Amino acid sequence: MNIRRLRYKRTSVGNEDIQIASHPVRTKMCPVDVQLLVIRRCPKPSKPYRYFLVFTTDLTLEVSKILEYYQQRCQIETAFRDLKQQFGFSAYQVKSRKSINRFVQLSCIAASLTKLIFLLPHPTEKPINVETICEYLGIHWYHPRKLTQGLRTAYLQAQIREFGFSTSATEDKNSLNISNLGQREKTLPFDKAA
Repeated sequence: MNIRRLRYKRTSVGNEDIQIASHPVRTKMCPVDVQLLVIRRCPKPSKPYRYFLVFTTDLTLEVSKILEYYQQRCQIETAFRDLKQQFGFSAYQVKSRKSINRFVQLSCIAASLTKLIFLLPHPTEKPINVETICEYLGIHWYHPRKLTQGLRTAYLQAQIREFGFSTSATEDKNSLNISNLGQREKTLPFDKAA
């Protein structure tokens, strides 16, 4: 099958204009018919098309539903990637079932709180956006369209380093840092989650 010769229909998903073709096919990997969804994008007029293929065994699904399910699946995969990279999900050294369950729950709670901090801005503050965080971190070469979990985590870690809170510091040193923070009248972004 030549995917370039399929009949493509223009559609918009979110803010993006894409071309989609759908065709039932039979593959060597699967003994039953599958529905092939081919997404074609043209990054620039001078560049060739880029193709992305999605398969499903449910032949009754509409194209819009397949796209919706794939986007949800993609978000789940990126959430697992973020848990592994940012919250130590892949580096645990516990062996009992109870300990593993606790570690998984704590990792998921930490990731959820990190997202929550940036979704619920303080009423008197303007929301923290990608440009603000990149400027604060001194990142000038990376221009993502949306706020990633890596940027959120890096920003919070930088805030913690700036204000001197540490689990290894003595209680007196952290108390001094807290009182200095009160004199500065600056709230940390993670104060909003509490």
